[in-house]
Amino acid sequence: MSSESHHFEVTKTARYFTLGPALNDQSQVLIALHGYGQLPEFFLRRFQPLVDLGWTIVAPEGFHRFYTEGTSGRVGASWMTKEDRHTDMVDYVRYLDALAAHLALTDRRPALLGFSQGVATAARWASLGNVAFSRLIFWAGVFPPDLDWTHEIQPLISTPIDVAVGDSDPYFNVQLLQDTASLLEKHGIPHASHTFEGGHAVDSTLLAQLLSKGA
Repeated sequence: MSSESHHFEVTKTARYFTLGPALNDQSQVLIALHGYGQLPEFFLRRFQPLVDLGWTIVAPEGFHRFYTEGTSGRVGASWMTKEDRHTDMVDYVRYLDALAAHLALTDRRPALLGFSQGVATAARWASLGNVAFSRLIFWAGVFPPDLDWTHEIQPLISTPIDVAVGDSDPYFNVQLLQDTASLLEKHGIPHASHTFEGGHAVDSTLLAQLLSKGA
C-alpha cells in the first residue's frame, strides 16, 4: 500500500526587512523579492541609493530557510522548491497579500521587483494576488512557465513592466531578454528590456532610472 499526502493549515510567523524612511501616506514604496539562497537583510544593501532618493524598500523573506553549504554556516532562504510546489505558490501569494495588508499597501500601488528566483514569485503574486502595482520589474530571472495566460494575466497587461539582466551574468545572457520578450509579446503584454554592465545582481543606477519613469 502506498503512502498518501495530506495537508492542513497552521499559523507561521513571517519575517520582512525595511530600508529607508518610515512608511507613511506619502512614501514611495518598492517591494523587493530576493533570489534563491539570499536573505533580505543583505539583499537590501543594493538598494541604499534608492533610499537617498526618498524610497522605502520592503523586503519579505521566503518561508524556506536552509544552510547554503552543509549543515552549518551561512543561511539562505527560498520561495519554493519542486516539492509540493503548488502548495508553496498558494502559500506565498497569501503571505505577500497579508504583508501588504499589514503595511496598508494593498491599495497604495507600490512598485514590485523580483530578482532571480523572486521573478517567478513576483509574477505569480502580481497575477494571482490582491495588490495592484505601479510597475513590475523582473530582474535576472525566468518568468513562471506555468502561469495561466488565459485567465491570470490582466494585471500584467495593465502594469508597466521592465525586464533587466547584466551583460556578464553567469546564469543568464541576452537570450533571457529575448525569451521573455517573445513570451510577453505573444500575450500582448507591453514591456521594456534593459541590460547593464554587471553580473547576477541588481544594478542600483539602472533601477533608479526605471523607477523614475513612474515618478
